[in-house]
Amino acid sequence: MLERMASTTYMFDTAEEGERDRLLAQALMWDPVTRRRLHDIGVTEGWRCLEVGAGSGTVTRWLADTVGETGHVVATDIETKWLRSLDAPNVQVMRHDVTTDPLGESVYDLICARLVLVHLPDPHATVDKLLRALVPGGWLLVEEYDMISLPMCHPPDATWRKVAAAPAEMLSMGGGDPHMGAKLTSILHATGAADVDTEAVALPRRMPQVPSWQAQFGQFRERLVDAGLVSPAEVDKVIADFDDESCDLVVYGPLLVSARCRKP
Repeated sequence: MLERMASTTYMFDTAEEGERDRLLAQALMWDPVTRRRLHDIGVTEGWRCLEVGAGSGTVTRWLADTVGETGHVVATDIETKWLRSLDAPNVQVMRHDVTTDPLGESVYDLICARLVLVHLPDPHATVDKLLRALVPGGWLLVEEYDMISLPMCHPPDATWRKVAAAPAEMLSMGGGDPHMGAKLTSILHATGAADVDTEAVALPRRMPQVPSWQAQFGQFRERLVDAGLVSPAEVDKVIADFDDESCDLVVYGPLLVSARCRKP
């Protein structure tokens, strides 16, 4: 589950074929939240935008349509394989490691990053860097998981609780922070950012409704077992339940904490 680049602790192999499907399923779930937050910020024609960790490019496409011909969107990621279909004239795709590569200063009206900081060794330094890249008055939107809610379910199910708690433990073992979302408000205030506004969103769903979560358990099944966090039978039962249309177990998944702020 560790990305090849030493500066990150990314939990997925971004180049494997199944990653695109996982990213698209994840976007289907969280893009409505991200778009609503961006709309509330007031993104409009002519804005210069940056999406860090653009993944499959769904947010970048929305931004490109919103800022129009007079605007510009830069989409960056450590793996740009899934961004190559972005061929709009106002979009630039760039392979980029936000921890080591330059961003410039006072360049963008908006920067957004979803599920990026959790994998980085020094999220405070990265937020500082992102704010410096904004023009005065520019907006930053960062969204991260707090995995505290992952084991929650109804009705109570001991197998789900054990298996769903394991990814947070594995992330911690790899140097990541499964509760990064809960820390966003403090991080933004510590930078001196203005107009900090944070909300947390959970999406309780019946298991068959959340295929992206099944894909994630499948991708790191062996590592969960090898780490001794779950047994093969336990994780296989959870993976199979996602395919069972009669499964009525409602699972919460992670909280998505969405935090926005403005550069003074």
